[in-house]
Amino acid sequence: MSTVMIKVAGEGLVAKAHRLADPGPTSGSSIVYEVTDVPEGLSADDVVSRFKGFAAPQDRYEIAFSELPA
Repeated sequence: MSTVMIKVAGEGLVAKAHRLADPGPTSGSSIVYEVTDVPEGLSADDVVSRFKGFAAPQDRYEIAFSELPA
């Protein structure tokens, strides 16, 4: 299992964040989420694609992969 950092920009763009980014709000209008328990064999792009269909919480920045829609 691995972890992928995802950045959601204020205007809605979802992209991979730097692996050393801290989860939570950035100094701009973006929020960085840490997606944990990502199964081996899935790329960061796979995780980003799933995250795009997810209504991310505004008060919690660590998301289990199992919470993301299939």
